[in-house]
Amino acid sequence: MDRDSLIQKVKSLPEDSIKEVMDFIEQLEKKKRKTGEKKKEKKDLLENVIGICEGPPDLAGRHDNYVYG
Repeated sequence: MDRDSLIQKVKSLPEDSIKEVMDFIEQLEKKKRKTGEKKKEKKDLLENVIGICEGPPDLAGRHDNYVYG
């Protein structure tokens, strides 16, 4: 279904159904905002730990060697 088909279907609805459609759209928007906020929170948490580890300059590439010998 494309956007134009959806618009035509909404236009054909009786007036009392328009409120239900608006309520549904508002719920979708609210859900999208919450999901975006959660993703942002997770990203911010990870940003707080970047660069706190100290070690040899090749730690990222040779971490198995340092951990397991």
